[in-house]
Amino acid sequence: MKWTCDVSQTALLSPGRRRGECPTLRAPMQTGDGLLARLRPVGGELTPEQLAGIAGLAGRYGNGLVEVTARGNLQVRGLRAESVPEFASAVESVVAIETGIPIEIGPLSGLDPDERGDALAMAAMVRQGSAGLQARLGPKVTVVIDSAAGSGLAALAADVRLVAIDRDNWRIGLAKTPLGIVATEDAAGAVTAWLALIAELGRQARGRTVPVDAARAAVAGMVRADDDFVAGTALPRTITALKDGRCAARVTLSFGAADGVALARLAEAARARGIDEFKLAPDHCLLGLTQDETAARGFLADAAGLGLITAERDGRLKISACIGSAGCASGLVPARVVAGRLAALEQELFDGSFELHVSGCAKGCAHPRAALLTLVGGEVGCGLVIGATAGDKPLAQFGADAIEPVIMQLAGLWRDNRALGETVAACFKRLGDAAIVAAVRQG
Repeated sequence: MKWTCDVSQTALLSPGRRRGECPTLRAPMQTGDGLLARLRPVGGELTPEQLAGIAGLAGRYGNGLVEVTARGNLQVRGLRAESVPEFASAVESVVAIETGIPIEIGPLSGLDPDERGDALAMAAMVRQGSAGLQARLGPKVTVVIDSAAGSGLAALAADVRLVAIDRDNWRIGLAKTPLGIVATEDAAGAVTAWLALIAELGRQARGRTVPVDAARAAVAGMVRADDDFVAGTALPRTITALKDGRCAARVTLSFGAADGVALARLAEAARARGIDEFKLAPDHCLLGLTQDETAARGFLADAAGLGLITAERDGRLKISACIGSAGCASGLVPARVVAGRLAALEQELFDGSFELHVSGCAKGCAHPRAALLTLVGGEVGCGLVIGATAGDKPLAQFGADAIEPVIMQLAGLWRDNRALGETVAACFKRLGDAAIVAAVRQG
């Protein structure tokens, strides 16, 4: 294997396409594989027939791929500019699309027996109170209303966040800053007051740009001091018993994407199991609402047979990957193909303590945030970035054919050096970048 240390980032960059702020159904974003449209069905709900309908339209107008994003939205890729209006109208004839300020609630709100507050009612009050602000807010300004420990919302960024303590009280925060506790009857008003402050600063403003003193003054008398946030990070379990007697069966799209044909077959399997409703969920998930646990287990078996993830532990759950060169003009390695091989190669390495990012190019679309380890495609092979993003400076470069040996070397590094009970992330952080690079060099 040819190995080079301290590679210049310019060697790995490829010319990028112009990208928009926030794609929508009728205003898609240009990507390396055509136009990308994003849509959110009302309430994040789909019937099997609607899922099959969107899957069919993805094949007719796009490249056939359907994605469920980290926030639980749908995306269709590979669209052509001339067919976007027809595609959008076809989608709207299949399912109603949510509009307005993005308000995220847990996928099982109203159904989760462990729910601490009424997120559905709170979202309705916030939506009503803030309706007049939408035109003055940027498209990414988001409210998160987290009412249950298993909602999966804690990892999502928010401009304003509410976290239920109980039916009468919520913790409230602006961006990443917890600012106090608010009573249920005042919570929607406090959220609206902060959205108004963001709107006053212009469409480029976000929650983090509002001065904390101004935020406190705007909700004086409503919010009492408290500097803690308690929010669950776990997603709904593989099978979750609901308070109406049904069960939610969780399936995850491998690397956030599935072929439309597979999704159409999933919808058919759902109907056969008596499922009449899907819930879109964070972390690329679909929740099928079944009549009982027996039907849920049968549906999970059907989904696994179609290549979807149904296990609590699966290496693919801890790898982010774009389509790469298999479907994107900017991609320099087939990122999802590579990621699938790596997940099967070293299951033990993916212990849940860190996320591996495999990126087709330096844009890092699948995982814009920093990752412990990132493999990024470049003009002369693949680069390894440690503790940073795909666009940051790689510490090593190697041929694309050496990716699997590199991962095997890293797995060996952990096995040879781990302390009792030590996770992969903790071990690598203790060993440091130099040890990781040395292991890569030996591959």
